Amino acid sequence: MNIVKLRELAKNLTRTAICGVTKKQLLKNFKEAYELNDEEIEKILELCNFHKEPDEIDYEYFYNNPIEQKAEKIDYPFTQIYAYKNFLSDRECSKLIECIDKSTRKSTLANDNDEPMSSDYRTSQTADLHFFPEELIINLDEKLEEFMRLDRFLGEALQAQKYNPGEYYKEHWDFFPPRSRTQYKVYCEWMGQRTWTTMMYLNDVREGGETYFKHLKLKVKPERGLLLAWNNLYRNGKPNYKTMHEALPPLKENKYVITKWWRSWTLI
Repeated sequence: MNIVKLRELAKNLTRTAICGVTKKQLLKNFKEAYELNDEEIEKILELCNFHKEPDEIDYEYFYNNPIEQKAEKIDYPFTQIYAYKNFLSDRECSKLIECIDKSTRKSTLANDNDEPMSSDYRTSQTADLHFFPEELIINLDEKLEEFMRLDRFLGEALQAQKYNPGEYYKEHWDFFPPRSRTQYKVYCEWMGQRTWTTMMYLNDVREGGETYFKHLKLKVKPERGLLLAWNNLYRNGKPNYKTMHEALPPLKENKYVITKWWRSWTLI
């Protein structure tokens, strides 16, 4: 394969990698889609010139996020969690719901090898918003970057979830548990651990549908335009297991949310 084609593939791979896709999954997909051999894959990775994992990560940078200057702190010991009302306008929420309804797939869980699996543990639907070229999606990413004051290349791609009445996602953490060594290695090889979660609610839900943090005894009711943000880690970078949460099922109407996760180091 000539160098021009390899450079083109390197650009495509970079655009996908910075969305938070695992190295294992992405290289497997590229190898199959473009019928590449191992030597060509290695050459493409060289052309990408990705950053190496840093020897040390400044987790204070994430802990000292200036979000508290804008959002209301929900006061729980040793846990950073904030709420910001009307982060999104009614118009933005309506347009985003239209985008989500255009293309949803069944939500999945991934095993230690990053293979998607359907499960009764998670019954919602997912929309991968980075596939949408709409200016609205681009603007939302920029709006979040400005609000969080984090490097844009720390952020995974925006992902939406739609819950029909009765659908849910049971208790889970957003960080990758270090105790699960295989999973941790696969998911953190590129971009590292998840730090902050930002979740935006696109519609009011009258009954059910709360985001429930069991260990904090906190239920957040879906409210149109509300942004909820929490740090999944402690000041020292260790996972905060108190951030375990679940999406309770809405009872009578759909629930729409958009989530963006932030990592601990950048690939580019």
